[in-house]
Amino acid sequence: MSKIKLFVTHTSNRKMMCVWHPLIYNVIAGSDFQTEPVPEGMLLDNTGENISFKNKSYCELTTQYWAWKNQNADYYGFCHYRRYFSFNPVRLQEADCGCLVYPVFNEKISNELQMDEYSMHRYIEKYDFLIAKGIPMNALQAKSVYQHYQKASELHIKDLDLMIDILREKYPAIVNTAEDYIRGKIFYPCNMFIMKKELFQQYSEMLFSVLEEFESRSDMSRYSREGVRTPGHLGERMIGIFYEYLKKKGGYRLGELQMALIEQTDEEPVCKRKKSGTVPVVLAANEKYVPILYICLSSIIFYVSDKRQYDIYIFHTDIKADCQKELQELQKENVTITFVNVFKRVTGYRLKAKEHITAETFYRFLIPDILGDYPKVVYLDCDMIIRHDVAELFDVQLGDNLLGAAVDPDFAGQCNGANPDTERYCNEILKLRDPFTYFQAGVLVLNVVEFQKSFSTAKLFEMSDTGIYRYSDQDILNIVCEGRVTYLDMKWNMVTDCNHYRWHYVIKSAPFYIMDAYEKARKNPYIIHYAGAIKPWKNPKEDFAEEFWKVARTTPYYEQILYDMCGQKEKSPSVKVMFVDMVRRTAKKILPQGSWIRRTVGGIYWRLK
Repeated sequence: MSKIKLFVTHTSNRKMMCVWHPLIYNVIAGSDFQTEPVPEGMLLDNTGENISFKNKSYCELTTQYWAWKNQNADYYGFCHYRRYFSFNPVRLQEADCGCLVYPVFNEKISNELQMDEYSMHRYIEKYDFLIAKGIPMNALQAKSVYQHYQKASELHIKDLDLMIDILREKYPAIVNTAEDYIRGKIFYPCNMFIMKKELFQQYSEMLFSVLEEFESRSDMSRYSREGVRTPGHLGERMIGIFYEYLKKKGGYRLGELQMALIEQTDEEPVCKRKKSGTVPVVLAANEKYVPILYICLSSIIFYVSDKRQYDIYIFHTDIKADCQKELQELQKENVTITFVNVFKRVTGYRLKAKEHITAETFYRFLIPDILGDYPKVVYLDCDMIIRHDVAELFDVQLGDNLLGAAVDPDFAGQCNGANPDTERYCNEILKLRDPFTYFQAGVLVLNVVEFQKSFSTAKLFEMSDTGIYRYSDQDILNIVCEGRVTYLDMKWNMVTDCNHYRWHYVIKSAPFYIMDAYEKARKNPYIIHYAGAIKPWKNPKEDFAEEFWKVARTTPYYEQILYDMCGQKEKSPSVKVMFVDMVRRTAKKILPQGSWIRRTVGGIYWRLK
């Protein structure tokens, strides 16, 4: 059996998904620049003979050079932390970009790509050279490989011309193929290939000698950051040239593999309980909600006790690294903020919330899975101002109840006459024994231990996928937790008088004891919850808006919120643009992905746009 080594390049100082496999070797490209601790099992490209220091210009080629000089194998392969090969002999359905696209990598995807050791050996050993499947240039809005490079905004076509000149001088036997390739209509992307040892040695010798000569003749001193990566871009063209050269030469077993792109590769942080008495708090948000999240976090941290440890977790799928860093500047010696990307866990579920509620509301279902090492966890919505130490909330005794929550006075008022339709919905869909025990789920103390015994996260998500619940995850939690709830004082979740309507037109219809509890909570709320479509950052005259703005003024997002509140809008698109966009959306629905007609229509769209 051949010795196969498939090297997967990873970017330095980024915690990305690793596929652990007998034939896969994960390598940090540019290890000279690695300042973070090296993850266990990762290889470094700055050992032995190497050019790791050139990573900013050579990109993943520093891994290839290191493997060429230091590794021994019968087959050498290269791919990326988010791009892998399919070894399935059956052609799989491709996206418009010319490759397979998956939201996440999991066992199901691995099986579909036939990435088991036996299948990979069986496939690879039939060939001398496998390359990532060629992409038609019309799929990339270009007429040729040359024009594609020429249209790249930060690259310079003179560099590709120089590389051809160097080939003409150093490797004249290949130059005709090189010229044909760059004028051709098929592009082999991403420096991804698998070669037998003899070919790999031959190719690497040629590639790095050409790039070395290129560096000696070119001046990249004024190039942009992307422009400095020119040697890497040239290497990406070289692999296609070499493949076409071997095709013309003949005598080799050549083939093309479909390439799979994994959209989400962030590594989920390990969430471990630190010590007894630690207060874990979870919030969920998206990138657009970061300013409001920052304000909520500021209010939480203002009231924390110096005698307790607080672990705050932000569940999200799209908050960018720079925003995460800014939010983490709120940390204190006894307060940590950890971001948990839950994209992999929610992929496959529809999670469509209704009205003003966003999909992030469902992420609280994940708490027992992700934070299973904590016995209890506090969950808070972001549209809140905290005015008390959340440790006191965490310390509420739950017994064997599933959670602690406050009664929802708005729902109670609707069910007791303010909205007969809600009463029918409660009776016919929710089927609660007592609608006046319905709780508001924006503030929860979750009994993680009991939840793990009683329900699976998958079950809760499956309920949400039915789409029958008016108040999304809140309805689901009320159904599954009925009879096992510790009711909190309403001061822990005082919903505001939204639009100055809720209190005197809805809650007033609730049973008197609920109305009394609500009015008492309003006098000294520990948590102010701006539940509803109207928020203080949309209308500064909203109920308890002054508490929000008091905190907002202390944050770096104050001016941004004011700007957004002014209703600044982008210029409306022209009728032509709207028509072209409508045609594109229609075409995407009816034309098969990866088809030539879909690519043609796409090319027309981009020219018109």
